[in-house]
Amino acid sequence: MVIDPRLAERRQAVAEERAKRNVRRLLKYLIALILVSAVAWVAMSPWMSISQVRSTGIVSSDAHEIMVEQGLVAGTPLILVRSGQVEEALEEDPWISDARVHLNWPDEAVVRVIERTPVAWVRTSDGWTRRALDGVALPSPPGPRAGMAWVELPGILSDQAVSSQWVLGAVEFADALGQDYGDAVVRLQGEELWASIGGYEARLGRPVDMAAKARSLLALLEEEPPPGSVLVLIAPGHPAVKPPDGLPVGVGPNPGEPESQP
Repeated sequence: MVIDPRLAERRQAVAEERAKRNVRRLLKYLIALILVSAVAWVAMSPWMSISQVRSTGIVSSDAHEIMVEQGLVAGTPLILVRSGQVEEALEEDPWISDARVHLNWPDEAVVRVIERTPVAWVRTSDGWTRRALDGVALPSPPGPRAGMAWVELPGILSDQAVSSQWVLGAVEFADALGQDYGDAVVRLQGEELWASIGGYEARLGRPVDMAAKARSLLALLEEEPPPGSVLVLIAPGHPAVKPPDGLPVGVGPNPGEPESQP
């Protein structure tokens, strides 16, 4: 069978055009592959890897060990670092209240940590632990030590301490007193907080305005009330002194003003 020369020529032209398209497509794939490989090589190269990790705020926590576990070390390509994941791992350490990880391209990581500090020894259902201002229990030596206020709340469950207004209020009070009164003892008596401090008994009432109550107490102590007096701080703006003879002496107007409720 004889094929028309024009038809044969047309078929050949179509085949050549298809071959050219295939070659062009293959070249595009090869170029894309080369570009991706080049980008990946650069991203994984020493030029885009951590040369130094700068950190601030690390004192008591295991932040350095956690960073090593998370691969945040010199030589790790920045593209492999998940800053959010590292932050979450750091904040699992009870010492760390907040962590921020910043990647400064091409070769630097910056870690900023805010650590908790122990404010008071707190006794809950599981015994004594040092706790921070937000109520979080911190790693502690066995048994309470002198030099930091004691808070006696054995009726509070340990796992509920971070949400207990009694714990948070007492710790806030201890923090506002400062280290000069590290011998203070705060306890729950009935439905009120009381404190023993400097040879005096202080009636604190409900766990509200505790920092203000501490400041008011410090002001009263500077006036050196009669030994054995009870210092009434239910309303911190209007404190009172109840001397040993039982007759209240107001310090400021309306010493019996009721406190606000939590």
